[in-house]
Amino acid sequence: MPHQEHLPQAGRQLAHRGGLPGAKARLAALIGACFFSFFLLLAAGPALAQPASAPAPALHAEAARGTGWDDAAPPTEGWTPVTLPDSWAERWPDFDGVVWYRLTWEQPSPVTEAGLMLHYLNMAGEVSLNGVPISRDDSLVEPLTRGWNTPRYWLLAPPLLKPGTNTLLVRVSGLFAYQAGLGPVSLGAPAALQAEFDHERLVRRDLQVLGLAVSAAVSAFFAALWVLRRRETAYGWFAMMSVLWLLFGYNQIATSPWPFASNHSWQAMNTSLLLVFDVSYIVFALRFCQRRMPRLEAAALLVAAAGVLDLWLASGPGLTTHRAIWTLVGGLTVIAVNCSSIIHALRHRDSPMRSLAPFMAVSAVTAGHDLLVFTQVIDSNIYYTTMSSYVLLLGMALTQAARFVQSLKRIENFNTELIEEVNAAKAELAATLAQQHALELAHARIGERVNLVSDLHDGLGGMLVGSIATLERRPEELSAPQLLAMLKSLRDDLRLIIDATGRGDGALAFGELLVPLRHRISQLLDANGIDCRWQVSGIDTLELSPSHSLELLRFLQEALTNVLKHSASRRVDVAVQRAEGELRLSVRDDGRGFAVDAARSADGAGLRSLRARARRLGAELQLDSRPGDTHVALRMPLAPVA
Repeated sequence: MPHQEHLPQAGRQLAHRGGLPGAKARLAALIGACFFSFFLLLAAGPALAQPASAPAPALHAEAARGTGWDDAAPPTEGWTPVTLPDSWAERWPDFDGVVWYRLTWEQPSPVTEAGLMLHYLNMAGEVSLNGVPISRDDSLVEPLTRGWNTPRYWLLAPPLLKPGTNTLLVRVSGLFAYQAGLGPVSLGAPAALQAEFDHERLVRRDLQVLGLAVSAAVSAFFAALWVLRRRETAYGWFAMMSVLWLLFGYNQIATSPWPFASNHSWQAMNTSLLLVFDVSYIVFALRFCQRRMPRLEAAALLVAAAGVLDLWLASGPGLTTHRAIWTLVGGLTVIAVNCSSIIHALRHRDSPMRSLAPFMAVSAVTAGHDLLVFTQVIDSNIYYTTMSSYVLLLGMALTQAARFVQSLKRIENFNTELIEEVNAAKAELAATLAQQHALELAHARIGERVNLVSDLHDGLGGMLVGSIATLERRPEELSAPQLLAMLKSLRDDLRLIIDATGRGDGALAFGELLVPLRHRISQLLDANGIDCRWQVSGIDTLELSPSHSLELLRFLQEALTNVLKHSASRRVDVAVQRAEGELRLSVRDDGRGFAVDAARSADGAGLRSLRARARRLGAELQLDSRPGDTHVALRMPLAPVA
């Protein structure tokens, strides 16, 4: 954590107050350029933010190598002038241990408050001013405190400063493989150094923490999105690479190599995460472009596996070279993926990578900068890649938002088209319903006429046929009372039609309607020399709807009229029975009979009427005929009694 200390004038006590397509592509490019400018401002921040102040005293820096990890006091000889920032790897190759840095300056009189800032030391250290300790890290031996990215600031009060020569002594414990040494040290006006310290803390700590927090949030979001939409594999790979980058970037703010016992193991783990991240980054870029390259993906996986294995098998001193090689491989892979994605976006106008290309350009630039810092081509130890990670995350978020807006527009257009189609369908349906209603009215009128014709044919027509047949056979034998009886029968039949069709509801006892029909039919058959015998059972309490009762009566009339007209029989047996949940009607005569198959192919009006009535009743009709025995049977299911 960054440190800031204040030395009051009284008591020489230290007060610690520090803390550790098209327009869319152009918009994305503009945002990417803004972020690139932001990182340039970060790099130039100290020069822009530092207010004008009096010249600071000149610092004279020297370094001397310690004798062991537990050195408590600096050596008396062996001091060498150095220029800060300093890395001792070139001066003392392969040296791991303690190096003492001594900084001296001349403080003019009168002594006033001054700011002291130590940009970083690598890895852990202890600081004292004029023999008074002002700072000490937790662990000065392995596992070393990782203070390499922690700026420190103190406000020095006159009791600690003295006129003349002042000495700042910094004990640094470090490992040569990781650029061990001391960073810049600034002494000057408190206001100027406070601004510089705030900038350093922002770059080295705050933005790093923000980048990791954003990575964690976005990885969780895209992981949930992938779980909900498994076919969007790019989201799953992006979530995985975000988690790996989160773990890799934690190196920027970690102050301890825990859970490892040494920084060598920590660095092996960190570089391994970079290699695995490279694999997921490659696969993500391919999936996001809706492409698959199995050979490239397999090769990347094999290289990453070889690198991880090599890092963990390398010994402590030898790990330095291996780590450097594999870090370069990992960094160059990130740059290559970014550049390939940008080229793909430029060559394919419909590529989804066009919206991410500007952000990948920022990522490529920061990755190149960090590789130059890692190889010490650039004299710095500030890494921007972790901070720039949320630039790519922002690009993904904007891309997803653009897709969401496009989906909403498609849904809105679909809703508009659907409403128009529904209105058109409603209008068409209304017209169709009007036509159907007119047709139904016409069909109803025709049906009423057909039913009336059928009833007249089966009832009144049958009675007329029978009466005419009687008059033709024995006109001289009919008396006036007999003719009157025939006319009354015709009247009764007509009344039956009127009564049955004129009452729209209410159940009628079937037996009551059957009695007058039975009487008239029997008289008519007897008058024509046909012996009619009836068998009626189980219908005393049977109640049917008027339509069903009339259909059944007309069925009997039609069947018996056919006997009278066509059979030339001498006897007919009629049975009306209610049994086993059904009503059974049977008419059997001993007439000449007819061919049933021929009758089916050339039905007369009588047989058609029988079949039509059976169909309307939902009943089963059976016709059997041979000379001397013709049988017409009807079986109608009855609704169960509640």
